[in-house]
Amino acid sequence: MIAPITNKFYQILINRIKNYSFALLGFSIPISISLTYITLFLLLILFILDKDYQKIKFLKTEKWLLALFLIFVLYILGSIDGQFSQNTKEVFNTLSVWLFLPILFLMDLKKESYSRGIFAFLASVFLMVIMSVLNQLGVTAHIFEYFPSLFKNSHPLALYPSTHLYNYHNILVSFSLIICFYLTKKLAGPKIYLLILFITLLIFGLFSEAGRAGQIVFILFLTLLSIDSAIKKKRESIYVIFFLIVTLFISYNYSPNFNYRVNELAFKFQSAEKNNDYRYIFWKSTLNKICEKPAKSLIGHGTGSWRSEMNESFDYFNSIDENHITPHNNYLYIFFEIGVLGFIALSYFFYSMYCKLKTKAHEFFSRNLVVSYTALMLFDSYMLIFIISIAYIYLFIISVNYE
Repeated sequence: MIAPITNKFYQILINRIKNYSFALLGFSIPISISLTYITLFLLLILFILDKDYQKIKFLKTEKWLLALFLIFVLYILGSIDGQFSQNTKEVFNTLSVWLFLPILFLMDLKKESYSRGIFAFLASVFLMVIMSVLNQLGVTAHIFEYFPSLFKNSHPLALYPSTHLYNYHNILVSFSLIICFYLTKKLAGPKIYLLILFITLLIFGLFSEAGRAGQIVFILFLTLLSIDSAIKKKRESIYVIFFLIVTLFISYNYSPNFNYRVNELAFKFQSAEKNNDYRYIFWKSTLNKICEKPAKSLIGHGTGSWRSEMNESFDYFNSIDENHITPHNNYLYIFFEIGVLGFIALSYFFYSMYCKLKTKAHEFFSRNLVVSYTALMLFDSYMLIFIISIAYIYLFIISVNYE
């Protein structure tokens, strides 16, 4: 009689820890890489202890799994075909985070855990944005001097030190804004006014800091929202366009960072200065290399080979910072390293995830998460950037299960 009671208590305890750990993951993603790693491995242990892996048969119907599996297989084959290097190890290290997608997908969680996860994620982003705003006002600047070990990233473009690069932080803010716009349709009464204040704060944080990627995500989201509303013949379309125009006008005139970024971009496109832009150099060089040997592009040049191939083919690459190990475009990167089949697998992977969210009541907002992430991949190899990938995976899992 004691054994069944003990087993039941054990099961309840594992389930409870697992559900709270999922919410903890949402809180840790925007605020701490170390805590995110710890929480992920805790969830992995709980996944094994709770025997969630026994439901693996349910993955057979998920089309994105086949595409993800193919991407991994091609990367493994690419490491055999190409020259195994430090960059090859780096690719596998960063790509491994995608193994948590099927793990989180199979986890047996309570419905309220997904709601907790959303609000934990938003609460964490709120703390980061508040820290940023207070630092801009000069209120908390001295705190960072006293606790340098807690705030290790001091990138010159960041308005405050944090565990995340300024650009990644702003992407998380833009993801949060997509969630908040969806929540405006669900909340009422005093809560909606608090949410509007929160949205205003997030927008201020988004455009007052550096980080074009997050700003692009938000602008793209509002543009698509206005188009979606216009197609459905809703008045909301006019309000969204007006809101976007006003936001951009105020940001351009009152945010030095946003003003500088816009003017810098305009200057590069209007002059020969674009030829000195790293992204332009990377994209052009990668395309030239692909066109040089079309037959090689069928199978790719090998996992982690991009930088070494660029160094050998173009003399000017030897003077470029060695930290640039991708062409800052995920599609070009995969096409170059694992070939046409890899590019097709990548495209189908995200297309099938997009289709997965078509059936949801909040389809526009959840599908926009996929659109935003795939748009970001045009400007950097975000599939190989841990914190953005795990944020996307986490929010995708919530989108699939949240009503």
